[in-house]
Amino acid sequence: MPDTKTPSLHAMSVALTEILELLGEDRIARLTLLRGGTVTIEPVHLSEGAALARDLGLSETFIQRLAVPTVADWCGAVSGLECHVRALTGSDE
Repeated sequence: MPDTKTPSLHAMSVALTEILELLGEDRIARLTLLRGGTVTIEPVHLSEGAALARDLGLSETFIQRLAVPTVADWCGAVSGLECHVRALTGSDE
């Protein structure tokens, strides 16, 4: 029996289309879409990650201090998906 709490692949693709239209494909290097409603976005330039996160309305961030260079994972809900955006820390602060 399908899990009705998680979005369908069709609903996820519709939400992903909305995200791409908002951000512009040229700003995105990689997208990872996971069944269950999670999308991870890596910008072409990590220094622009915080700007992409702001454009999506994301406000929560997790600093990955062991990564070199230090990166942030901005997260929140966008169009019904759990969304994560990678960014360099301190680049837009």
